Amino acid sequence: MITILKIAWRNIWRNKRRTLITVASITFALFFSIVMRGFQVGSYDKMKENAVEAYSGYIQIHKKGYWEDKNINNIFSIDEAAISSLEDDSRVSVVIPRLESFALASSGEATKGVAIMGVSPEKEDKMTKIRSYLEEGEFINYNDKSILVAQDLAKFLNVKVNDTLVLFSSGYHGATAAGLYHIKGILKLPTPDMNRGTVYMPIKEAKSFFSSEGKLTALVFDLHELDDVKAVLKKINSELDKEKYEVMGWVEMNKELMQMIESDNAGGVIMIAILYLIVAFGIFGTVLMMTTERIREFSVMISIGMQKSKLALVVIIELLFITAIAVVSGIVISLPLMIYYYYNPIQLTGESLEAMKDFNFEPVAPMSMDPQIFVNQAIVIAIISMIAMLYPTIKIMTLNVINGLRS
Repeated sequence: MITILKIAWRNIWRNKRRTLITVASITFALFFSIVMRGFQVGSYDKMKENAVEAYSGYIQIHKKGYWEDKNINNIFSIDEAAISSLEDDSRVSVVIPRLESFALASSGEATKGVAIMGVSPEKEDKMTKIRSYLEEGEFINYNDKSILVAQDLAKFLNVKVNDTLVLFSSGYHGATAAGLYHIKGILKLPTPDMNRGTVYMPIKEAKSFFSSEGKLTALVFDLHELDDVKAVLKKINSELDKEKYEVMGWVEMNKELMQMIESDNAGGVIMIAILYLIVAFGIFGTVLMMTTERIREFSVMISIGMQKSKLALVVIIELLFITAIAVVSGIVISLPLMIYYYYNPIQLTGESLEAMKDFNFEPVAPMSMDPQIFVNQAIVIAIISMIAMLYPTIKIMTLNVINGLRS
């Protein structure tokens, strides 16, 4: 076997130009597919991260029907002991109580409809990291009667830290909700939609504002691992009354996003498939040329006693060597670029920036370093090479030595 390996290795370097051209074509196809796939998967991960960590969490509990009708009257109550019990699950990182509704925010002559996020500041920060988005002023605490205003909303209303904002809304069961709130800080939130119209308020004050003492619109779960979502969902569903509550996972809460990702992913896969189709023709062309020009050589070797099966094995190993060199080269030259953009995501500008804002995504193009990207591309190249190996194998096994010597 070692002798066959040596013969195959020497054979691929007998015609260096042909070997290097073949290796280069596979290498660059692999490089482009890895980088393209890296940006695609990175963007999808970022979108999911924005959706899950900036707002929805991995699981939410609501009063049944709330998700379809986000009304301040669709709220529920749950005691602290029950929340602590849910947090005792080792798979759960934190359970965040929220009271969300809408209000009119006014300052001077500017008025705008805003989302009021009544949150437990410390718990909310553990999942959404809202403290890290603080651009000016100070973060709120549980007992504050102050608010945090999103940056673009603050610009629209022409307010800054220490100004006062008027909030007016309808509270629980039609109660009037109105108040003057001191602006303690300005947040630059990651998603444009939230940045244009969100006000964060301590949940204690939000309950008072909406006259909904002891009630919540949602319990949001942050988990340690994405893989635990199904198991935790099943456990919560088994413990709660389904007639009163709805328990939703992050995929269900982000259906539109997941559909958009699947659609875009299908387009990306088609592009890579076209790229690999071109590579497949390149590899097959090389194999065809290599086989045809060596017919006489194959015939001589068979006529002096070499078995056809061993000769076919030599040619197969030659192709395996070429494929292995190309795959390793493709991964090696793509790694520095991927590592750089993993730590330095591209900040989108111009039309791309506006398009991402329109879709409510953070305008960055991050890179994914998921090992599956490298493995999948290497497997595709290996499959293409194995298919190409069929031609020289069949040709050698059916070779007519007399005709081959005359060629």
